[in-house]
Amino acid sequence: MKRQYSLIERFLQNLVVAYYTTFIYGHLIALFIMLLLFFSSYWPILLITFIWVWYDRETPHRGGRSSWIMRSLPFLRYIRDYFPVGLVKTAYLDPKRNYIFCIFPHGLVSASGFANFVLEDSPKSKLFPGLKFYAATSDINFFFPLLRDYVLAQGAISASSRSLKYMLNDSNKGNVINLMVGGASEVALMKRGEYKIILKKRKGFIKLALSEGCCLVPVINFGEVNIYDLALHEPGSLMYRLQHWILKKMSLFVVRPVGRPGLMSLMPKREPLTTVVGKPIELPKVDEPSTEQIEHYHSLFAEELIKLFNEHKHKYTEDPENTNLIIVE
Repeated sequence: MKRQYSLIERFLQNLVVAYYTTFIYGHLIALFIMLLLFFSSYWPILLITFIWVWYDRETPHRGGRSSWIMRSLPFLRYIRDYFPVGLVKTAYLDPKRNYIFCIFPHGLVSASGFANFVLEDSPKSKLFPGLKFYAATSDINFFFPLLRDYVLAQGAISASSRSLKYMLNDSNKGNVINLMVGGASEVALMKRGEYKIILKKRKGFIKLALSEGCCLVPVINFGEVNIYDLALHEPGSLMYRLQHWILKKMSLFVVRPVGRPGLMSLMPKREPLTTVVGKPIELPKVDEPSTEQIEHYHSLFAEELIKLFNEHKHKYTEDPENTNLIIVE
């Protein structure tokens, strides 16, 4: 039975989720603050922050700077109650191995991934004891002062090849890299009840897993596509071209989200979110993977991902008979 919350609890849930979803415009907010500082008598603060960004530039590529305190703030637990959020384990994960959690679909704010793998107030430690979780994200998130330190504190690392290799090498064990394989481009496919993903042309993660000899784990975020509608522009229009130029150059999909009705449209809908973690796919360690090996394990991963989706869609989708995982590109 769905739990009933008091008015105070619902207010706190709304407040905390509003705080979290400001990240949708985090880059614009950071840019606005930078401009305010630049055109004020406080411009030396901006200079100091840029010096810090340059000095600290290697941190996102060397394991990040996660803050247990930031991830354990007591009010953040209200995010899990807002939707609510669930986490399902289907197989044992050996804490002596390294893993890439290949998560689909991306969603606009990746609320499932944040609630399940970033926050300390989640079942992950009980379900996967001995594992340490890191969120791989675009380098653009580390270019903006203030924003970068917030992202780093949440356990984020760069999604660059050298960053992931550093985390997955033989000297590090028990690391889990949360990787949104479809990237920001997948956001444009987001539509209620439709699980469209980008996988066919994404093969770098296969090569990485082979070269490091780590395990790939298919992960499905059920419900992530339901919490927002997107106000998309007409193909060919000026705004459409600008939107996709930013996506190509900065790996950001800038869009106006439509969530709850009325004045709360920037707030995500209260829809249940469930992350299902599949069984690990073991890959051999190959220093120089061949094209044939990459293609073989890419096909194997796609099969396991679709299998995982089909096994659980009857529990976590509204119309399971007509809902499929569609690999569009």
